[in-house]
Amino acid sequence: MRKLLLLFILPFNLTFGQQKDYTLKAEKIFEQIRNREFSKVTAEFDTNISARIDTSRLKSTWDKLVPLVGPFLKVNKITKDTLGKDQVVIQNLQFEKRKIDFRLIFGPKGKIKGLTFLPESLTEKYKFPDYYKPELIKDTLLALQNGPFRLPGFLTRPNKNGLFPLVILIHGTGPNDKDETVGSMKIFKDLSIGLASKGVAVYRYEKRTRAYSIVSTLNKNMTINDETIDDVVANVKMLKSDPHIDTTAIYLCGHGMGGTVLPRIAKRIPDIKGLIYLGAYSRPLEDVLYGQTAYALSFDTIIKDPKGMLDSMKLETIKIKNLKKTDKDSTYIFRLPRPYWLDMNNYNPLKSAQELKTPMLFIFGGR
Repeated sequence: MRKLLLLFILPFNLTFGQQKDYTLKAEKIFEQIRNREFSKVTAEFDTNISARIDTSRLKSTWDKLVPLVGPFLKVNKITKDTLGKDQVVIQNLQFEKRKIDFRLIFGPKGKIKGLTFLPESLTEKYKFPDYYKPELIKDTLLALQNGPFRLPGFLTRPNKNGLFPLVILIHGTGPNDKDETVGSMKIFKDLSIGLASKGVAVYRYEKRTRAYSIVSTLNKNMTINDETIDDVVANVKMLKSDPHIDTTAIYLCGHGMGGTVLPRIAKRIPDIKGLIYLGAYSRPLEDVLYGQTAYALSFDTIIKDPKGMLDSMKLETIKIKNLKKTDKDSTYIFRLPRPYWLDMNNYNPLKSAQELKTPMLFIFGGR
């Protein structure tokens, strides 16, 4: 059910914060949401977020969340974090069915720059793989600055002198962190450790929709370029200047959707050495989302009307397939704007891959 709940992540801006303590203000904002005083909350938005989210959208998001998590019981704990000039306050909320992290991001003037509900991070601790030998690798913090977006990342390389081939890891669907963390698993971290131990440098970074949440790019013109592709292109440009990287041996490794769009990325970076597809898919994204949800619901014992949910999703997938460029409405489908879906409708990953001469490796799991 964790994967299912991720489909309902609120698309709100996530930058991090600083200095002044906004804990009491954050508690008051959540109280206003519980009391359905949504207009009081949106009145605290800064101009950037208020241009994208209105009172009715906030109300709709809350109304969709409550049936999933049940009645609110209490605030378990409150934590704070900072990044840049903004401050984030995280309230861990106990609902009847599960825990939710409610994140509020405040700018220097106290206005809300972001508001997000996310499933609570699971408590299982990550364990290094058996092949982890810290003396063989070197981790270096290396953030990507792509226009207004600063994305934290790590360059993991062999702990010795020389030039090394490079693999850039590209996330799958959703607001993934640099390690592609799922519970206690950190898929990209494991890959980085293993490859660096074998003489290959690896770069992994925070996905834009994780570092800034979806609303930072979620405007009426957003496409997969904003979500993923532009940042990969910028990463290649940045890493070509690193003294440890063999610029003639840069590979792209995409997981899920990250693999699906590899041909599009390769066409923008013609000198890429090779493409590695991890569980990529050629089916339309809306069909993948429907299939994943159906699979998750087959194990769910909480959702009261799984058939109704799937029927509703089916209608949304049909709507996506029938979109036309001439459509005037600004409807969001599965929390993404029309141009995103139109862009993906016009993209054929198999045909695009066949047009490339770049070497490719396809890897799929058995389960």
